[in-house]
Amino acid sequence: MAGILTLTFAPTPSGAATCKAPEAIVHLGKPLPRLSLAIKAGRTVRIVALGSSSTSGSGASSPDKTYPARLSQRLRQHFPGRPFQVLNKGKPGELASHMLKRLERDVLAVKPQLVLWQTGVNDAIRGVDPKVFRKNVETGLRMMKDQGIDVVLVDQQFYPGSSKVASYDGYLKLLHEIGEEYSVPVFRRYQLMSYLVSSSQYKLQALLAPDKFHQNDVSYDCLGQVLGDALQISLIQ
Repeated sequence: MAGILTLTFAPTPSGAATCKAPEAIVHLGKPLPRLSLAIKAGRTVRIVALGSSSTSGSGASSPDKTYPARLSQRLRQHFPGRPFQVLNKGKPGELASHMLKRLERDVLAVKPQLVLWQTGVNDAIRGVDPKVFRKNVETGLRMMKDQGIDVVLVDQQFYPGSSKVASYDGYLKLLHEIGEEYSVPVFRRYQLMSYLVSSSQYKLQALLAPDKFHQNDVSYDCLGQVLGDALQISLIQ
């Protein structure tokens, strides 16, 4: 039976959100060899957060409240004294095709050990053909794998209007199918947010910005914490 993990691997800063998450979310299930080697060697660890508005931080009250910023803080808690660079390369409204066009400039050129690729939300909402979406994601994964870069895909957010998007569930499944095919872990953001509500840790409105779509400071903080713990666990398994 899957257990529930209280995220206490590193002290939670005063005022930060506290979250409990199932092992199925915190455990990525696949190794991150390039990231592991960089940390063990004591080199500067460069992580690129690639995505749309969920990555850039729409709904956050300030840049230091975005999920990449909260992730950076969490990793420094886990690995004190180690140099981390978490580069926020999120652009609101982008489809996977847009991110693919800037992959060379925003990702490959900075030579990261790890890319966190958040995608699928806008493609699902705008009705992009799933076959086109799959092709774009697969092309991007191949480009990054050819450079020896570890990749974690980050799936869609949980929000009330998702039930009205006909292809939303299909896109969730599709992203996980791509991850399995390419041996790339998929971080279950949708499941995390859903669990935070179903476990009565938070009301849904406490996790969303006023537009009831984007995340807010609380849920970005939880996302950064859980994702940071997931990366830490993947390195000690």
